[in-house]
Amino acid sequence: MKPKICLTASATLIHDGKVLLVKHKKLKQWLCPGGHIEGNELPHQAAEREFLEETGIKVQVYSSLFQPRSIENDDLFHPIPFVVNEHWVCRENYDLRLNSFKNKSEFMPNLLWQKGCEKHLNFAYLAKLNGSLEINPAEGESTEIAWFSLEDLYGKYKAELASSILKEIELAFSLAK
Repeated sequence: MKPKICLTASATLIHDGKVLLVKHKKLKQWLCPGGHIEGNELPHQAAEREFLEETGIKVQVYSSLFQPRSIENDDLFHPIPFVVNEHWVCRENYDLRLNSFKNKSEFMPNLLWQKGCEKHLNFAYLAKLNGSLEINPAEGESTEIAWFSLEDLYGKYKAELASSILKEIELAFSLAK
């Protein structure tokens, strides 16, 4: 049985040589603001919405690659993520689901991951500021939000980052306009 994959999106904002990160309340790691894509929502819209919810900062995502303009009919071209990352978020949920299937019992997910998340497929976008830099997260969101240079992330904060996040941020710095 394959792991359950939830679709997520995130946005990477680099400003004055620093990237804005949020400390994830469940994972206890610094990540780019992002979260689950809601029903009938496009990935780039989710990235912008989640960034605003988690930081209070309005951004617009953009493509680092050539982006064709939308044509005259109803066909649209949407921003292209700079990377798509598949990663485990709760391997325990996968094991629990396998055991419940094997034992023909009800699946009860881990309390921290009640949506049943096992893996995330994250669409990571570059973002540009579309308003004020005032940090004001929505109620219930993490209040641990900070700006980091690459030097910070390679130094004392490296242990608080997933290796894939550091690779994404390195790539974002090289692509940011």
